[in-house]
Amino acid sequence: MVIESKSLTVIEIRIRFLRDLKGLTQKNLAKSLNVSQALINSWENGYQNISLRQLVKLSYFYQVPIDYIIGLTTEYDKSIYQYKQELDLEYLGKNIRIIRKMEGLNQEEFASILHTKRSNISYYEHGKMMLSSSDLKEICNDFGFSADWCIGNTNKCLRRPPKTTIDESEYKTYIEI
Repeated sequence: MVIESKSLTVIEIRIRFLRDLKGLTQKNLAKSLNVSQALINSWENGYQNISLRQLVKLSYFYQVPIDYIIGLTTEYDKSIYQYKQELDLEYLGKNIRIIRKMEGLNQEEFASILHTKRSNISYYEHGKMMLSSSDLKEICNDFGFSADWCIGNTNKCLRRPPKTTIDESEYKTYIEI
């Protein structure tokens, strides 16, 4: 029987990297986040995407920016962050609207870029529906905004160049090459 290996994403690699860096087992981390060990395993092995709510909790737990966890940056200034314990959908929605307007896009155009419906953009902007962590990363990647600014981990409207890559040495130990 041949088992195909799955290519891990930056998020999956960094979730495991941070856990290992703190010397935690999956069981320890699961208990701290009040989730199952199986869910932690699924995140680390790419079988399930981490929800935006859980990503916020993970950022708070480790006191590291979401931008770092999702691979938008490799460096950050610790002094500009005040980590949120919970996701505020209205705050996130307000900042999604700001991004859209700063880019000069209407909801239909923004939805087209994100491959979703205009109504979803409206729901996001009014805090009525949660974005997925991958949609937030796509918005931040496409438009160069900080995910941490979007959710309120920093008051500075950080702009970054899109599509930052991580250093190979950081993840080499987690992938069989």
